[in-house]
Amino acid sequence: MNRKKIALLTSLTIFSGTNIPFNNLINNHSNNVIKAAQRKKVSKTESKYPDIMKKLDITSMQQYDSNILFMSIALKNFYVKDFHTDDSGKTNILLAPLITSNQYFVTSVNLDHKIKKNQRITIQGFLNGKTKISKKQNFDDKYINKSAVSVLVDHISY
Repeated sequence: MNRKKIALLTSLTIFSGTNIPFNNLINNHSNNVIKAAQRKKVSKTESKYPDIMKKLDITSMQQYDSNILFMSIALKNFYVKDFHTDDSGKTNILLAPLITSNQYFVTSVNLDHKIKKNQRITIQGFLNGKTKISKKQNFDDKYINKSAVSVLVDHISY
């Protein structure tokens, strides 16, 4: 073999050896791009108002002390069980996570949309401890004296 062929073979061997790390860099870069694309973006409102289903066991809210029930949350797609609008324009709303649930959440708010029973709404706000549903809230008599969790509303989605 002459010197030119030996030099060519040696350079090809060295060149092919340097391709492997270069390919790994490309693979690592593409993996990083894929991982970045797969990351779920968390909006500021989601972090400020976490879903109550992820924070608390809402099937048994009686287990929580009233002192614990003070936190920012989102009641996503809860059912309107009952509501009443008073003379001042405030609407008392009784909510439940499921249509058949007997765990209630109660709030009082000025609404800019009309609502109806069994409609699903999302509320972002602040849990304000336990309460009892009273006659003066003007809900149906079957809800009177039932336990509920009070909610202070920041935002409602219909």
